[in-house]
Amino acid sequence: MNTPQRLLKPLAAVLCCGALLAFVARADDAGTLKAGALTFKFAKPWENVSSGRPMRAGELKYDHTEEGLEDVECVLYYFGPGQGGGIDANVERWIGQFEADPKVERETAELKGHKIHYLYATGTYLDAGMGGPFSGAPKTPKPNSMMLGAIVESEEGAVFLKLVGPEKSVAAVK
Repeated sequence: MNTPQRLLKPLAAVLCCGALLAFVARADDAGTLKAGALTFKFAKPWENVSSGRPMRAGELKYDHTEEGLEDVECVLYYFGPGQGGGIDANVERWIGQFEADPKVERETAELKGHKIHYLYATGTYLDAGMGGPFSGAPKTPKPNSMMLGAIVESEEGAVFLKLVGPEKSVAAVK
């Protein structure tokens, strides 16, 4: 199994298309988020921390307390049918949120009839803080960062999932 699939498969197992039993160890602890036509299931140590911020369909935090690592968040974006831009444009924009030449791998797969475009990137992430990448706010370089991204195509429009954080914390999600 190549690197993106090895690292992103757990994220897909948690977040994609209802086929999420691999990560849902205890059904009584499970939660769900809906984005367009898709329902995403999650279980502890994931926690719903949705803030209601515009453009976000949901936010999940992965609690790394036991590992002594920094917690990470996965944000789900849903804009509606035909909205949010093309697959390649979004992937290139995400890659552009890193300094210089990040290590990047891409993969496309299918799960439950939905085409999924995966992105794996490591390097120095340019964090725009709470304003997001379009805010024009000064960006803080964060070396040794990792991004796991997935764009899930559906009949009601694509759902965009992005998890960014310290490389050790993100890699531990697997």
